[in-house]
Amino acid sequence: MRYRYDLHIHSALSPCAEDEMTPVTIVGQAALSGLDIVAIADHNAIGHVPLAMRAGEEYGVCVVPAVEVQTCEDIHLLCLFGTYGALGDFFGRIPFSERKNRADIFGEQLYFDEDDNVIGKEERMLLDSAAISCDEVRRLAFECGGVAIPAHIDRDANSMLNILGAIPSDYPTVELSSRATEEELERRRRERLVITDSDAHVLDDISDRGEIELDELSAAALVKKLREGGGA
Repeated sequence: MRYRYDLHIHSALSPCAEDEMTPVTIVGQAALSGLDIVAIADHNAIGHVPLAMRAGEEYGVCVVPAVEVQTCEDIHLLCLFGTYGALGDFFGRIPFSERKNRADIFGEQLYFDEDDNVIGKEERMLLDSAAISCDEVRRLAFECGGVAIPAHIDRDANSMLNILGAIPSDYPTVELSSRATEEELERRRRERLVITDSDAHVLDDISDRGEIELDELSAAALVKKLREGGGA
């Protein structure tokens, strides 16, 4: 069966996202948009994933445990897992920077509760690169039962394609932005599985463009598909 998804959405925990991007609001917006599967993939942080998963149960939306890791090469990798436990195992093994955030420069990094109240701030600067390479992230994600996907490769900033000049064959799936042309989508699909996501930082940017064929509606089925990849 085919399911509609957006697997790359930033909550207000990411300093570049708007304060309206609370976990519950994001999942509610996804439900209103007719999405079946979503993922909150904050920059180097997973603090809003459990709340989003609980909201998904209420709204009937499958929420996939995820994080966007910025590697030492300044490459963004979208990392997705079948369970929150697997995500936590992976996250705990990444050497993130401990530098303190400058909210006046980079923006607030806010934690919210189920009623959209601010309950705290992340002190660690989430826009700092982790001290780990993209290949190390890929291997670690696979070892923990997940998948690491080169994010928004059709963009210039933090794109593996732009920084390395190519996507190694070790990555079975790549992500294009929701603004990618049909021509580029078809070209990339000849090489491997392609997903299209919004990388939304505001509610209006959440996209319903992506569709994927899965055996069942679950995070585990999605991650299995992304790990297998594909292509013509």
